[in-house]
Amino acid sequence: MLGCSSGPVSSEGPSPTRFGAWSDPRTWPSGQVPRAHEVVNIPRDLGVVLDVSPPPLKGLNIYGVLRFDRKDLELRADWIMVHGRLEVGTPQDPFRHRAIITLTGNNPEEDQMGMGTKVLGVMGGVLELHGEPRKGWTKLAQTAPRGATQITVLEASGWRVGDRIVLASTDYDPRQAEVRTITAISGNTLTLDRPLQFPHFGEITYGVDQRGEVGLLSRNVVVRGDESSASTGLGGHIMAMAGSQMRLSGVELYRMGQRNRLARYPVHWHLVGDAAGQYIRHSSIHESFNRCVTVHGTQRLEVVGNVAYDAVGHCYFLEDGAEYKNLLEGNLGLLTRRPDANRGEQPVIPTDRSPATFWIAHPDNIVRNNVAAGSDGIGFWYALPENPTGPSATPTIWPRRTPLGEFSGNVSHSSFDGLMVDRGPRADTLEPEATVYNPRSNPSDTQNAYNDNRNPPVVAEFRNFTAYKHRGNAIWLRGLNHKVVGARLADNAIGVTFASRATTLEDSLVVGDSDNKGWPRDWEFRGVDGRSLPRPWANSNGAIQDNFPIRGFEFYDGKVGFRNVEFVNFQPLQVQNAQGTQRATREAGALSYLRFTDFDIDSRNFAEGARFTNAKPVYLPPRGEPTPEEVASNRNADGYRGSVFVDLDGSVSGRRGHAVVLNHPFLLDAACEVRAEWNAGVCNYGYARLHILNESGGRIAPVALTREDASRPVFRMWGAPNNLNFFGATVIKGRRYTLEAAGGIPARLKLRLDDSEPGDFVLVGLPYSGEPYIYRDYWIDNRNRLLQASSRAEFEASPGERYWSEGGMLWVKLVVRAGREWAVLDICRSELCR
Repeated sequence: MLGCSSGPVSSEGPSPTRFGAWSDPRTWPSGQVPRAHEVVNIPRDLGVVLDVSPPPLKGLNIYGVLRFDRKDLELRADWIMVHGRLEVGTPQDPFRHRAIITLTGNNPEEDQMGMGTKVLGVMGGVLELHGEPRKGWTKLAQTAPRGATQITVLEASGWRVGDRIVLASTDYDPRQAEVRTITAISGNTLTLDRPLQFPHFGEITYGVDQRGEVGLLSRNVVVRGDESSASTGLGGHIMAMAGSQMRLSGVELYRMGQRNRLARYPVHWHLVGDAAGQYIRHSSIHESFNRCVTVHGTQRLEVVGNVAYDAVGHCYFLEDGAEYKNLLEGNLGLLTRRPDANRGEQPVIPTDRSPATFWIAHPDNIVRNNVAAGSDGIGFWYALPENPTGPSATPTIWPRRTPLGEFSGNVSHSSFDGLMVDRGPRADTLEPEATVYNPRSNPSDTQNAYNDNRNPPVVAEFRNFTAYKHRGNAIWLRGLNHKVVGARLADNAIGVTFASRATTLEDSLVVGDSDNKGWPRDWEFRGVDGRSLPRPWANSNGAIQDNFPIRGFEFYDGKVGFRNVEFVNFQPLQVQNAQGTQRATREAGALSYLRFTDFDIDSRNFAEGARFTNAKPVYLPPRGEPTPEEVASNRNADGYRGSVFVDLDGSVSGRRGHAVVLNHPFLLDAACEVRAEWNAGVCNYGYARLHILNESGGRIAPVALTREDASRPVFRMWGAPNNLNFFGATVIKGRRYTLEAAGGIPARLKLRLDDSEPGDFVLVGLPYSGEPYIYRDYWIDNRNRLLQASSRAEFEASPGERYWSEGGMLWVKLVVRAGREWAVLDICRSELCR
């Protein structure tokens, strides 16, 4: 027996009465050293020191203790189950030789305790894997040009010749990430085994840090799938169950995860519950067939300082919505891939079709100083279910109303979208759905989810986020009571969109085109200056498919806006194909509206404290009335054609308190100042939204509003896609309008004036015959019924409790009462709208 080399036994796990070496027959109850392809059992009273690399095993059950000796070793087995304790180094004394655990089980029908095969499973036991402490990732100190064989990084201490590293893409395409081997080191300059195929940017440009990340893949403690994993997609996996303890640091996970299989991930805490003291730190996961790190039904776990490269589906994965109080800090994720059917890959859950490097299903976690450096989908996705789904399902947890833990100092680049707070999973299908994140003091108070007095909101602050090179949005939030503070954004198709209310961008910097020009592929359109574009694709005739006008802040929904934001380099750009035979102008504007939105907007959306450097302040792309084909597909742009925001302090237009509106006759009159280069006008008017609701059923579209003045401009509406009987128009307060509907005025019509202040009003006339029954402010009873005025003068002077009929026209006056932002009238052909 090897009492002298066994070392102290942790208080966690079993306490063996004897220790022995694996190679010593006296250690084993059978008196024989385990042979190839056997299932080996280490009983609870036995501690074994692995002093040799044993022959390949069928399986290994550890009820006692298995500890790696301090030498180079490899353990190969189809599966390993830890009921006791498996130890390769300790947190206090990390392993400094080379330890490899290779998982070899290739029968996908085999199932070890519900965990399948090729598994390092922890079933109530303790797993301690601790390799050398090494710096997991750094950044480039300067740009590495295409063809370079040397790079200089900020910090290379502890890195060695022979280490494999990965350089992140710094362009829109996440597949510009590259793996190289270090062949020489001089200070912080690394010599690579072959030239770089792409340039990798390494500068802070216009105040936005776009220095590409460089991650270390090599570690001295390795858990891997066997060589066949690459062809079968059946990699190894580590899984800890309830009652287990798992701590990993300085570990390399390679050829792990099992293609298309639920719950078969490189490392996975499965319904562990309170995991305080457990972690994965400063480790690497690369070439994974299914995710990176999965936290499922587990709380208080630490995921810190890791590098994850080339994984299918969501990478750092907080799964069901019952994962909270966890710490994700200082992690790097690169090349998070969409499942590729040509490789036999399928989504494990529907949202894997748009994979996120960080998928977070509960907001109460600390997400700090992480980098999502390239995804086919999203960098950081708060995909919040109404209640937890799957095995974590419970009606007592409400992620969509739980306050945000912390989101600060994170970076996303080289993905489609950067930060997404929307599109959480449906409970029944797990397909994404529009998701309102509405953090409240009492998330479980469903009756008062929107009552600020009884259930006060808790503002969710997303702080110090950096995002660049996104083909879609750097930031997209849906909900209310959100705030983005200290953002640094550059080279995105769209900087910020809030599909929200009570949400602001503050104290931030948004850059249109930076010095990071990227490296367009041969088939891509590019700027004449050689820069890559967020939407570079050509259509069938060779012209650019979507000549998208980039924008920094994109108004939508509302009330939303920004304060104290600097916009830099939003200017038109000449673009062309690689041959120079197709050319176009890509427009740009620091401010715009969600392009051609069909949905409703808020006329109180605002700008305050804007600063512009080499930036066109506003660009609203022209959009006429929809074609029949667009109407048939519900692409009518009703909302967009009413675009308006208020320039509170004049920092956009030079006109304090004026409105900036789309250049549309219905929104302008002769007193407005048209700015053709913006395709907008600046008007000293208050604007509101007039909503028209057909409550009788049947189609009445198009609905037309005419402003009754000398120019008589008309605005036609076809309805919101989610309610074709709901129509909205931006109107000038205090004006007179007439309403017509192609399908006729319905038997019950609701008019609502919104986004207003007490005393605001509009007059609306509509063709009408017979006696109307008109009720005010949702009260359908005779106490609230409007009476006919005795004269037009009495009607126009009234505070909204009278109507007027004349010449086949019914006139009503919507007046906002004290304490309200709206006024409503129900117009019916029968008493009490029966």
